[in-house]
Amino acid sequence: MDILDGSFPVCDTLLRLSLIEGFTVANLNRLRKLVSAGKKFADVAAGHRDFLYSRAYASLSSEEARRGADAVRETCARSGMAILSFMSEEYPKALKAISDAPLVLYRAGTPWQEGTSVAVVGSRAPTDPGLRFTRLLAADLAAAGCVVVSGMARGIDAAAHRGALSAGGKTVAVLGCGLDVVYPPEHTKLKEEITEKGTLFSEYPPGSKPIAHRFPARNRIVSGICRAVVVAEAPERSGALITARLALEQGREVMAVPGSPWFAHTAGSNRLLREGAAPACSAADVLGALGVSLPANKGKLATLILDFLDRKRHTEEIASAISVGMPELLASLMELELADLVVKRTGDYYERKP
Repeated sequence: MDILDGSFPVCDTLLRLSLIEGFTVANLNRLRKLVSAGKKFADVAAGHRDFLYSRAYASLSSEEARRGADAVRETCARSGMAILSFMSEEYPKALKAISDAPLVLYRAGTPWQEGTSVAVVGSRAPTDPGLRFTRLLAADLAAAGCVVVSGMARGIDAAAHRGALSAGGKTVAVLGCGLDVVYPPEHTKLKEEITEKGTLFSEYPPGSKPIAHRFPARNRIVSGICRAVVVAEAPERSGALITARLALEQGREVMAVPGSPWFAHTAGSNRLLREGAAPACSAADVLGALGVSLPANKGKLATLILDFLDRKRHTEEIASAISVGMPELLASLMELELADLVVKRTGDYYERKP
């Protein structure tokens, strides 16, 4: 059997090969070169030292592999997950440009839309100021029309997703497990909200467990679908620094939030700054690095909100009274809340602090 003989539809071929963990577009391209040089696929599989090729041959020739691919399709169909092959028009275009792109992406939630996407990543055990700044940064980026991307991990990742959602914006989570697996387990509600209002991606089929080595591997997807990566807060040993390194290799913009030199929590992100990463002190810094303009009416909007909050008012009432869209309003309210100028009450009500 020859991998190029057309025995299978392209989507079926890519799905079967993608079920070999670690087999990416880079492996497929190398295999194609060997086969196109006149070698038989079977001979390459039998004689090459890369055992992935023998597994690839088995995945395209065995009945068991066919049943495995069919089972994945059925599970995705039942669960409402889309399977996006590398050849699909719905597969993120920026991700196609990296050498080791996944052959298949599983998607839950809304379809991916091309635009300005920014990854915000960092420590799983951040400081409270780091969390607060991350939420504000993500909210401002989302209000400016950016898609905020992260990995749904504890700490900075979760704060980035929540900040974008609080502004009514779009956020994307790239998982290191199957889309039907909740990890960490306390993020059940966050995962549900991202599924409803944003997008979940994974290169791992349904049922895949959150094994440690899968998280560094998924980081190339986090950076690969973005124009920029912002490291909000990271110690010297952090997965966020892996994402930053991958972003540099992929030609993406790398930025870091400056931190106090007294705290180990920010030693990694400060090192990125010393090595040439641009500082990200606000959404304006990030947008400026990408050539995107920050909404000009930001300060005026905050003034209008404060003037209108002569008593406790609902967000819909505020939006209607000052004629502003809900994403912009929620982002501005979050800034005012963090600045201790307004307080949020139960049921989406806000009031101005004395």
